[in-house]
Amino acid sequence: MDVKFWKVEAAGNDFIIIDHRKPFFREKLSEIAKGLTHRRLGIGADGLILIERSPEADFFMNFYNADGSGPVMCGNGARAALFFVFEYGILRNETYRFAAADGIHRGQIINEQMSLTINQPAEIQPIRLGSETAYLVNTGVPHLVRFSNDVDALGLTTESPDLRKKYDANINYIEKMGHGGWKIRTWERGVEGETLACGTGATASAVTIHRVCGDSFPITMQARGGELVIDQKAGEIWLAGPVRKVFEGMFTVKE
Repeated sequence: MDVKFWKVEAAGNDFIIIDHRKPFFREKLSEIAKGLTHRRLGIGADGLILIERSPEADFFMNFYNADGSGPVMCGNGARAALFFVFEYGILRNETYRFAAADGIHRGQIINEQMSLTINQPAEIQPIRLGSETAYLVNTGVPHLVRFSNDVDALGLTTESPDLRKKYDANINYIEKMGHGGWKIRTWERGVEGETLACGTGATASAVTIHRVCGDSFPITMQARGGELVIDQKAGEIWLAGPVRKVFEGMFTVKE
């Protein structure tokens, strides 16, 4: 059978999205994700998103990383899912209640910005890395946040793979910019490399900045793929940013 997909990018994070409300994949989803997201042998993406039915929400975002790990939460993936659900015509709302691997989230579409609630971290755990203090934060998935004086000069391949394995976390490097915003680069677990943006990583970093540095919300995080804004409203953490359809296509699966 022929399967229609959309390729969507959210601040540089790219995803393959499929309407899977009537399940048809027979192979293990982890293997399907690895095949489809392969940059040489597949369509190529940071992750695979299947939009599925949920008994408790408008839909379930079933997300798999490029290495086949999942289901897991993905902040930019969730924003891409909101975009797809609206633009594909599955459900044309301004506000949504959807499920992901880490629980229920709320989403909304305002001025072409896709935003959603991110789970509030219970704590920020300081970690000593030599003379440096880094911070472990969980925003649906685990993150390590490190402060830097020049994130652009960093060679992320030097330390990031070892730190990712040691703490089983995504590794974020942040730097304060002159106008008050922050730069961010992220080494992502599941991709096992740097991505152009990471929504839960930007959120983990913003929460750390708020609690450690005292910056007030909203906090702007400038990733290499685009700008993300993290805000706090009525005690909830919101992640917002742009989403764009790159292209659509078809592939064939065995019935």
